[in-house]
Amino acid sequence: MIKLDTRLTKNIVLVLFLASIMPVFAQINFSPNKKIYVKGNSALIGNNILSTSSKKAIDDNSVNDFNELKFIDVDDDSNTFSSSQASLKILEADAEIEYAALYWSAIYKYDEGWKEVVSIKKKGKHYKKYVYKGNDKRALDVNNILFKTPNNNYEALNGQIIFDEFDDEEAYPNTKPYVCYADVTSLLKNNTNLNGTYTVANMKATQGFVSGGASGGWLLYIVYKSETATPKYFTSYNGFVDVFKKPVDIRFNDFKSPEEGSIETSILIGALEGDQKFKSDKCSFFNYQNNTYIPLFNKIRPKFNFFNSTISIGDSIFSDRNPNSKNTFGFDALKIKLPNENNHVISHNVSEATIQFNSKADMFYLFFVAFETEISPIYISVKEDKNSILVLNNNKDESLNEDVLVEEVIDEDLEKIKNLKPILIPSIEKGYYLVTNIFSKKTNAANWTNYLKDKGYTPLSFVNPENNWTYIYLKTDPDPNIIYQKQKDLLKLNDFKDIWVLRINI
Repeated sequence: MIKLDTRLTKNIVLVLFLASIMPVFAQINFSPNKKIYVKGNSALIGNNILSTSSKKAIDDNSVNDFNELKFIDVDDDSNTFSSSQASLKILEADAEIEYAALYWSAIYKYDEGWKEVVSIKKKGKHYKKYVYKGNDKRALDVNNILFKTPNNNYEALNGQIIFDEFDDEEAYPNTKPYVCYADVTSLLKNNTNLNGTYTVANMKATQGFVSGGASGGWLLYIVYKSETATPKYFTSYNGFVDVFKKPVDIRFNDFKSPEEGSIETSILIGALEGDQKFKSDKCSFFNYQNNTYIPLFNKIRPKFNFFNSTISIGDSIFSDRNPNSKNTFGFDALKIKLPNENNHVISHNVSEATIQFNSKADMFYLFFVAFETEISPIYISVKEDKNSILVLNNNKDESLNEDVLVEEVIDEDLEKIKNLKPILIPSIEKGYYLVTNIFSKKTNAANWTNYLKDKGYTPLSFVNPENNWTYIYLKTDPDPNIIYQKQKDLLKLNDFKDIWVLRINI
């Protein structure tokens, strides 16, 4: 747990960031946004909003700084000044929207910029350099855009401004980037046509020239249920953090990988300012088995030029969009599978994962990261079970100081435990049970029991006749206060981040 100055505990957004990102980046907001446990899959689509052509696809791969960019506007609607499109194709016939999030981000120092060549004298020699200037006009309502779902008209969205540099003169004075977000779940749920073309219009950005290059785009992240899919854990983070010369680590937890079989895991990312020409940026996944970072890469995204102004799904350019330029001029959106052959990275019964971003030359801005992995059917059943209380701090920030936690959440969580619906298992005594793990296979239950014994604990177990699963617990008592206090103590230990309470026969 990261130690906080008590003055910082009022800033909840910052606290959440500190719990997830290495402390060197504590000044930037980047925090969890959504956690979902469901049988299903995810989809990601999107497009850039700036290009050298307003309607045509561009394959140019020159440095962003040298391009005079203008708004893309493909919708043939005189009421919009910018618009680009992307199409969604979900193959599962039984797909049902669980969550949909729209993000848009751009460099926006001023409405229009240009560059001038000036002559400077240095050590008796004359040199020429570019100086970037703008019209000093800039709208503040970057969160207001138009959004069109398939076969419908535009709807005005008033999104949430996650980050806007405009009022800060120190962090990014040359670019003034922003990020906005809107939960569009209800819009997609109410639309009878889930598949089809989605359009984002009137998104704002700097046109022309700006130091570092103009850039902007949007992405739509969708999680959907499907009974034909495996149980999965989906979590998304958003905010704004620059990646340059110092690594940024994001840790994912609160899941449990399956006990057996192959495990499929994916990462979804949205970033700004990655340049096709500049190299050295990378994205890596931490391998807990040998304590090393494994660089992610594929045919589209090289190991040391991962953020390269492309929109990709797997190892292919996502081209079902208008325009479908290969070069998106500094806007990156992607979904990539983790190389997990023989489960050598995400193995069985794993409950933590870490992804790292770094760059030595090509600075980029990270604004969206999502992680999804197959999880144990037992774990998802527990998450959905109304008769159990999972980790008390499961959806609360663990880095808040202890006084704040005691004052705000203890009574609420204790009441939840007291009011649990009891489970009837006649073969065991009545009480509140502090459960550490559940297993469908007795060999795995035995391995976990031996592990706890080696650690000095005295684990006990029972079999639930309803599902024939083995429950491993450390303590039972008819007094919920005793169980609650014991749970709080164990939550501080790494072995018991997923420990919960069951009320049985009482």
